[in-house]
Order: sequence, then structure tokens, then C-alpha cells
Amino acid sequence: MSEKAEPNSIVSAYLIFSLSIVAAAAAVFGAAILFARGYGGDLARAEGDLTGLARALQEQTDEALQSVETVLRDVVGRIPQACLQASEFDAFAASQTTKATLVGAAHSLSQIIRIDLVNARGRIVGTSNPNPKAEPIYLKDTSYYGALSTDESLIMSLGEPRRVQGTGRTIFPLARKIKDAEGNFLGIIVATIDIGHFERIYGEHLRTRSLAITLYRRDGIILVRHPNAEGAIGRRIWRPNTPLQRMIARNSQTLIRDVSWIDGKERLIALHPLAHYPAGVAVSRTVAELMAGRRLEARLIRFMAYFMDVAIETTSLLGLRHVKTGILRAASERYLSRHDILTKLPNRLYFTEELKRTFLTSQRSGTDFALHLLDLDRFKDINDNHGYAAGDEVIQTVARRLRERLRKSDFIARIGGDEFAIIQRPVAGGRQQIIDLVVALQAAMKVPCTVNNREVEAGLSIGVATASSDGKTSTELMRSADTALYAAKSDPDSGYRLYDPTIKDARAESRALEGALRSAHDNNEFELFYQPILDLATNRIWGCEALVRWKHPTKGMIPPLEFIPTAEESGLIGPIGDWILKEACSTAMTWSFPLKVAVNLSPMQFKRRDIFTSVKQALAASGLPASRLVLEITETVKLTEESTATLKRLKALGVSIALDDFGTGYASMSYLRSFPFDKIKIDQSFVRGMTGSPDSRAIVKATISLANDLRMSTTAEGVETEEQLDALRLAGASQAQGYFIAKPMSREAIAAFIADDRRARQSEQDDMPRMRARG
Repeated sequence: MSEKAEPNSIVSAYLIFSLSIVAAAAAVFGAAILFARGYGGDLARAEGDLTGLARALQEQTDEALQSVETVLRDVVGRIPQACLQASEFDAFAASQTTKATLVGAAHSLSQIIRIDLVNARGRIVGTSNPNPKAEPIYLKDTSYYGALSTDESLIMSLGEPRRVQGTGRTIFPLARKIKDAEGNFLGIIVATIDIGHFERIYGEHLRTRSLAITLYRRDGIILVRHPNAEGAIGRRIWRPNTPLQRMIARNSQTLIRDVSWIDGKERLIALHPLAHYPAGVAVSRTVAELMAGRRLEARLIRFMAYFMDVAIETTSLLGLRHVKTGILRAASERYLSRHDILTKLPNRLYFTEELKRTFLTSQRSGTDFALHLLDLDRFKDINDNHGYAAGDEVIQTVARRLRERLRKSDFIARIGGDEFAIIQRPVAGGRQQIIDLVVALQAAMKVPCTVNNREVEAGLSIGVATASSDGKTSTELMRSADTALYAAKSDPDSGYRLYDPTIKDARAESRALEGALRSAHDNNEFELFYQPILDLATNRIWGCEALVRWKHPTKGMIPPLEFIPTAEESGLIGPIGDWILKEACSTAMTWSFPLKVAVNLSPMQFKRRDIFTSVKQALAASGLPASRLVLEITETVKLTEESTATLKRLKALGVSIALDDFGTGYASMSYLRSFPFDKIKIDQSFVRGMTGSPDSRAIVKATISLANDLRMSTTAEGVETEEQLDALRLAGASQAQGYFIAKPMSREAIAAFIADDRRARQSEQDDMPRMRARG
């Protein structure tokens, strides 16, 4: 009996021990399931946060530098024409009047320490410094002076940072070229900028210990780093032949993981180039910090894994040791990939999975549930006015308050920057139960959030869809809730909408229009019409403006106002604009008289297209002389360094540039100072009001007088009566166009119109000798 019992007891002990190993493994695996895919997922969450912060700081940095450059442009704009000569410039720069101007300009912005005027020999000849040195100071050896004095196309340059002896401040220069009256290099104007200004801006966003924000020049030189690291300023942000160097060289927005030479730690880095300057912003966090929030769970899993490891070693199953490492990695990855770092709520991935599960369960059990999509009102204003750190605090407060209003059976997730989703389950009380929750959620946000001892208002817009009636799948339900949310954001009185099939989704209509536009472009459904422009001095046709129409197969002719905005938003304006240029130039070459053709350019074409190349290709393909092409832009095209340089290249090519819709924007006068336009087009709203409004008449006359002083011609748009045309002649306008003169016409019709006009002109010329002979 005892002999049999002994083997049985050994077997039992072995089974118990084996089961304990299996149980330990199951416990570790179970913890891993709760916690899965996090490492990579955490980095994915951080990508969005870092990219958003980099974009915001890029905009703030650009604005700060543009403010400085505006001051420099203003100072240069005050230099009299006579002083824009080498012989006069030095004396002007050294005068007390200029000194006062420079001092006032330097004090206009807190980030400017001083402003200097430097002549063509590299010597500082004027300064805002109240105590300038007696001996001459030359800047010929600086990189920015060398670049601006030798590169004809370069207008502005950023210099290297340096520490100022005595004050302890660290600065970097922003320099701008000054040209003489003939366009030759006369010197530079230099603003010395305190990097402390940028450190204060960046300091508002340092919400984690390892977060670092760097302003770097395009060649990698660090201009600003916050928090400051000893020896970092003035060195390159990258080590040679590293991924970071290659990504910066591409000069495009990107994300990268690399080991920083500054602290020797692996970092997730978001790079965002500045829009108007040869520099960029890098925002980074250490990968180690991203994992720090899961230490408790990791310790628990490590303890279980340790117990399992002991058991494995005891039974000599050494080959299974690698299982522990794999389980730990899977556990951390799983959790973090499914949760939002900031709020600790489930993220969009987890929410999508849960919505699908809830939908299937609801169908099987016959129960109902509601999906609430929530969006914070004016969250961008909170970030802009209070900083991104304050925005994060608001998000955390909102998450906490919403969670407190829910039952244990409900599910809440953060699915976007300021977007939340709630699955209300189950819903047994119908519509009223849903509304009760909506009211409770909105009530939660009636109390302002407190951020840095300030009260910040954060309202909610809510869109709701019910599973039983608003979607046959979880995807359809999500789409219905999103449509309701969009409608709610358009209804500030209630702030929420329950989905109704009658709600029109403007975004869906826009997407449908975008698809139709793509087909229209592929199927050649666009057509150009041409409206004649009358020369008021000769009473003959001066040229034509090309106007695009969409020849829809079922709706007929669609005017540009109904589809151009969608084309701009979708990026289709690029290929459509290229087609318009080529078609207009080609058509103009068929006219029996060498008239000019005017083509409108969209602001989006400047952002997303190489306009200069597009114009050159259109001219080359058609054979049209550049002098016959007029490009019309409005003030919505921002005259940045890049766009201004493009317009100057086009003018050098021989193309004329017209400012369209003059008088309707807020910056028309400054626009005229920024670029030498060939023509001003007076907006039709003023032309139509000329006969009945003294104000409109005064504006038209003033515009024509201004254009004459600036040696620009004028075209008055929207002429509909003979009285308006006579008034424009009297006011001295160069040209006019409108329905009274001629409506826009097709390619064939405009060719006949031009031919008739030419015959009439020829007939008049032939009649002149006969009239003289009779006389």
C-alpha cells in the first residue's frame, strides 16, 4: 500500500507543481492582456501630442520672427529715396533723427535688444544702442552679412547665437538686406533678438520632465533650447550621419526616434520647419518617460514573472526563460496602445473595439444603447489664449467630470484632441434617458475650469445616435452620431442634437462635390468663358478675363463660386488651375488680334503649387508671349518672402501682375507697398455705388488717383450701365469690364467678337483718309 502511494504522491506533487506553473503563466498572460501593446501604442499617442505642439510652436515662433521683420521693414521703408545711395546712406544712418527711429523701433517689441544699420562695407553706421563704441565695428565676418551681400536672391538671414559679455544674455541676429535706388546691395539692417523671449514662450509648454523644445536653423545650429542644456546653444542639433540630420535636411514636417547627443537618451522627436524662415522647431520627449506611467502594473507583472521564473528554474525548464521577456513586452505594449496618456481613458482604438462588441451584444440580447460624441467648444481659443499646458489641464478636468456623471456600465474614451465618446449602455428608458445624460454632461461643464488661478470656460457640443434606429452597423452608428455632432456645433442655443435622418451633413455634400470635381477634371467638363475688357482711352477691346465654368452633365453650367472653395480645400485647385492657365494661353493665341488675357490665381495655388513653373509651362506649350498674360491675385495671397519672390520672377519673365478686388480687404494699402503691381482692379461693389453714393465715388476717384501716382493702370469691374461707364471715364479709369460692355462668352464666341471688333477698327481707319479728302 505504501509502495503504491509513494509514486502516486510524486505524480500528484508533479501535477500540482506543473499546474502552479501553468497558473502563474496564466496570471502573467492575463495581466498582459489587460495591459497589451503599450510600448508602441504609447509612442503612437505621443506622436499626435508632439506633432500638435510642434505645429503650434512653429506658428508662434514664426509670428514672433515676423513681428521683428515687420519692424525692420518699417525702418527701411522710412529711408528717403535720396538716402538709398552709398554716398548718402552713412550720413543718414548716423543722424540723430535715425537714432531716434532706431531706438523707438527697438523698444516696440520686447524680444528686440537693439537694431543696427550696416553699410555695404560691413560697418555699423547707425544703431539704437544708447552707448555705442567709439571705434568702428565691422560685421563683414558674420555669416549673415556674407550671405546677404553675395546672394542676390536672399532677402533675410538668421545669424548664429552668442552670449553677450557683461549682460549674460544669449542672443541671435535677424538681418534683412537693404537695396539702393537701382536695386544694388546697399547694406543690411540687423535686429539683435533675446532668446529669453522664446524661452518664455517654450516654457509655457514644458508640462513633463523630459520635454525639450529646440529652435534650430536649417543647417542644424541650435538657436534656442528650453530647458537650456550646457553647451547646446550654437552647436548642431544632430550628430553627423544620423537619422536626425537626414530628416532635418528634408525640411518637412516629420517624426523620428533618435538618441540625443545632448543628454544621451533616446527621444521621440517632432520636427516642424518654420513657414517663412530657414529654421524649424523640434519638440521631443524621452522614450523612457513615456513608459513611466505604467510602473505599478509593470512591477506586478515582473513579480508574477519572477515567481514563474523560479518555478521554471526549479524544474530546469531553462529554455522557457525568454517567455518572460516576451510577456513583459507584450503586456506593456497592449495597455498603452489602448489608453490615452493624458487622461488615462481608453483611446480611439479601444473605443472602436468596444463599440463593435457593444453593438453585437445589443443585437444578440435585444437591448438598446446610445452613442454620444462630444466636442469641446472653442478649444483652439483656449490653447491660443492660455497655452497648451492649460489646454491639457482643461482636457483632464473635462475627462474627470464626464467620468463622474456615468454609470459603471457606461464606457467613455478620448478619441481625439478635444473629442470624447460615450457608450451609454443599456438604454431602457428611451429618448428621455438619453436626454437626461446629455443634460447631466452639459451641466458638468457649466462650472468654469480653473487653470493657473484663472477661470476657463469650456462648453460641450454633443451628437447622439441610438443603436436601434440610427445604424445597421457600428460604423453607420458612428457616422450618424458624427452627423448629429456637426449639426449640434451649428446650433449654439441647445448645444446637442439627436440624430435625425433629415439632418443634412454639409461635410458629406462637400465630399460628394469633391468627388464630382475629380470626375469633372478627368472628363474635361470644365470650360473657360472670356469677358472683354474695354480700353477707355481708345474705346476698343484691350483684352479678356478668363473665367472658369463647370459644364455639369445634368445641372448645366455651374459658376465658380459654387465649386472653387471646395476645389481649394481639397487641393484640386492645383491641377484645375494649371489647366486654366494652359487653356487661356492657348485660346489667346487663336485670336485674330494680339490682345491680353487675364487669369485669376487662387491663394492655394501659391501654397500647393510651383506657380512660376506652371506659368512657364503654359506659355511654352501655347507659344503666347509673356507680355500678353496678366495674373490676378487678391489680398488673400499672403505676400511672404517666398510668394513675393515668385511674383518678382513672374514680372521678370514679362508677365503683368494685377491686384484684384481692391478696396474689399483690410490691408490693401500695405499690400501696394509690398509689391509693385502693374494694375489695380476696382471692386464692382464700389462701381455699382458710384451713381448713388458719394462715398463710393470718392473711393473710386481716390483709388484711380493712387494708381496713377504709383504708375499703375486701373480696371473697374461690374459696369452695368452707361451712367457708370461715363462716371469712370470722368474719374480717369484706364479700363472697364462688365455686362454693359459684354458678358462672358465661350471660346468660339469671343473669337468672333474680337474679329468683329478688329474689322470695325480697320473700317474706321480706312474711313479716316476719305473723311480728310472730303474735308
